[in-house]
Amino acid sequence: MDMLARKMLPSEMDHLRLDQDGKLRLGRSGGLVEFTFYYMDVPFSAVTRQIQSGPIVQISGEIAPLPYSAEGTSIRRATIAIIDASQDLAHTRLAVSKQKTILCVGKAPISEPWAPVDLIAAAASVIIEIRPYLQMLAEVLPAWPKPRG
Repeated sequence: MDMLARKMLPSEMDHLRLDQDGKLRLGRSGGLVEFTFYYMDVPFSAVTRQIQSGPIVQISGEIAPLPYSAEGTSIRRATIAIIDASQDLAHTRLAVSKQKTILCVGKAPISEPWAPVDLIAAAASVIIEIRPYLQMLAEVLPAWPKPRG
């Protein structure tokens, strides 16, 4: 893009770039792209990262508080069993933060050059992998995120 075209774009559009092959791309060359989305009423954030093996999309979502034993030992045991079972997944895990909140973290590789659809597809692949575990948690947990709105 020439300088005149760049000056005509609003500042929030400076993350668009034109590649040498003429394709419009999202994100600065070598820069990070971040976006958010909701799945099962859980807010997730996604960010691109460059690691040694290449670019990835990393997602994270805060699901709900880990149930206390006082809420029911069977509920707490079931929740912990679901979290433990997720450790065998290839790209995604459930974890418990220091604040005793259940988190979902995952990452998926993206091939270069990438377009916005590649980022969304990579984030979707992470969600598809963890989906059965989120569904089980939604059934067992006494507190689940409230619907937006």
